[in-house]
Amino acid sequence: MEKVISQYFRGIEDPRVQGRCQHLLSDILLTALCTYLTGGVDYQDMHLFAKDRGKQLQGLLHLPNGAPSTDTFERVFKLIKADSLQKILETLKCPQKFRATASK
Repeated sequence: MEKVISQYFRGIEDPRVQGRCQHLLSDILLTALCTYLTGGVDYQDMHLFAKDRGKQLQGLLHLPNGAPSTDTFERVFKLIKADSLQKILETLKCPQKFRATASK
Protein backbone atom coordinates (compact mmCIF):
# COMPACT_ATOMS: atom_id res chain seq x y z
CA MET A 1 0.00 0.00 0.00
CA GLU A 2 2.88 2.37 0.77
CA LYS A 3 4.15 2.14 -2.80
CA VAL A 4 0.70 2.82 -4.23
CA ILE A 5 0.23 5.97 -2.16
CA SER A 6 3.78 7.24 -2.65
CA GLN A 7 3.33 6.93 -6.43
CA TYR A 8 0.99 9.90 -6.30
CA PHE A 9 3.63 12.12 -4.73
CA ARG A 10 6.37 11.37 -7.27
CA GLY A 11 5.23 14.30 -9.38
CA ILE A 12 6.10 16.80 -6.68
CA GLU A 13 9.65 18.08 -6.81
CA ASP A 14 11.33 18.39 -3.42
CA PRO A 15 12.41 22.06 -3.25
CA ARG A 16 14.52 21.62 -0.12
CA VAL A 17 18.33 21.48 0.04
CA GLN A 18 19.17 17.80 -0.25
CA GLY A 19 21.36 16.41 2.49
CA ARG A 20 19.97 18.86 5.03
CA CYS A 21 16.46 17.42 5.31
CA GLN A 22 15.50 15.49 8.40
CA HIS A 23 12.11 14.40 7.08
CA LEU A 24 11.04 12.64 3.90
CA LEU A 25 8.87 14.72 1.59
CA SER A 26 6.53 11.76 1.17
CA ASP A 27 6.06 11.58 4.96
CA ILE A 28 5.22 15.27 5.12
CA LEU A 29 2.73 15.09 2.26
CA LEU A 30 1.07 11.90 3.43
CA THR A 31 0.82 13.20 6.99
CA ALA A 32 -0.85 16.35 5.68
CA LEU A 33 -3.35 14.34 3.65
CA CYS A 34 -4.15 11.97 6.54
CA THR A 35 -4.49 14.91 8.91
CA TYR A 36 -7.02 16.56 6.65
CA LEU A 37 -8.97 13.32 6.16
CA THR A 38 -9.26 12.94 9.94
CA GLY A 39 -10.50 16.49 10.52
CA GLY A 40 -7.23 18.39 10.96
CA VAL A 41 -6.99 21.88 9.54
CA ASP A 42 -3.54 23.36 10.11
CA TYR A 43 0.20 22.73 10.54
CA GLN A 44 -0.16 22.16 14.28
CA ASP A 45 -2.70 19.41 13.57
CA MET A 46 -0.25 17.84 11.10
CA HIS A 47 2.52 17.80 13.70
CA LEU A 48 0.23 16.31 16.33
CA PHE A 49 -1.06 13.69 13.89
CA ALA A 50 2.49 12.54 13.09
CA LYS A 51 3.46 12.60 16.75
CA ASP A 52 0.38 10.77 18.03
CA ARG A 53 -0.26 8.34 15.19
CA GLY A 54 3.12 7.91 13.53
CA LYS A 55 3.79 4.55 15.15
CA GLN A 56 0.34 3.26 14.20
CA LEU A 57 1.08 4.08 10.57
CA GLN A 58 4.56 2.56 10.35
CA GLY A 59 3.65 0.85 7.08
CA LEU A 60 2.90 4.22 5.49
CA LEU A 61 5.04 6.74 7.36
CA HIS A 62 8.74 6.27 8.04
CA LEU A 63 9.39 9.31 10.27
CA PRO A 64 13.09 8.44 10.79
CA ASN A 65 13.58 11.58 12.90
CA GLY A 66 10.23 11.65 14.64
CA ALA A 67 7.33 13.93 13.86
CA PRO A 68 8.07 16.96 11.68
CA SER A 69 7.55 20.23 13.53
CA THR A 70 4.81 22.71 12.79
CA ASP A 71 7.47 24.98 11.25
CA THR A 72 8.69 22.17 8.99
CA PHE A 73 5.20 21.59 7.59
CA GLU A 74 4.73 25.31 7.01
CA ARG A 75 8.14 25.74 5.35
CA VAL A 76 7.67 22.77 3.03
CA PHE A 77 4.19 23.80 1.92
CA LYS A 78 5.40 27.32 1.18
CA LEU A 79 8.16 25.91 -1.04
CA ILE A 80 6.16 23.32 -2.98
CA LYS A 81 4.82 24.40 -6.36
CA ALA A 82 1.09 24.74 -5.85
CA ASP A 83 0.16 23.55 -9.34
CA SER A 84 1.93 20.20 -8.95
CA LEU A 85 0.25 19.60 -5.59
CA GLN A 86 -3.09 20.68 -7.03
CA LYS A 87 -2.85 18.08 -9.83
CA ILE A 88 -2.17 15.29 -7.36
CA LEU A 89 -5.06 16.30 -5.13
CA GLU A 90 -7.35 16.32 -8.16
CA THR A 91 -6.12 12.84 -9.08
CA LEU A 92 -6.86 11.64 -5.55
CA LYS A 93 -10.33 13.20 -5.82
CA CYS A 94 -9.75 15.34 -2.74
CA PRO A 95 -12.54 17.79 -1.96
CA GLN A 96 -12.22 21.28 -3.42
CA LYS A 97 -11.88 22.74 0.10
CA PHE A 98 -8.62 20.84 0.67
CA ARG A 99 -7.28 21.69 -2.79
CA ALA A 100 -7.90 25.38 -2.17
CA THR A 101 -6.12 25.22 1.19
CA ALA A 102 -3.13 23.38 -0.29
CA SER A 103 -2.66 25.93 -3.06
CA LYS A 104 -2.32 28.93 -0.73
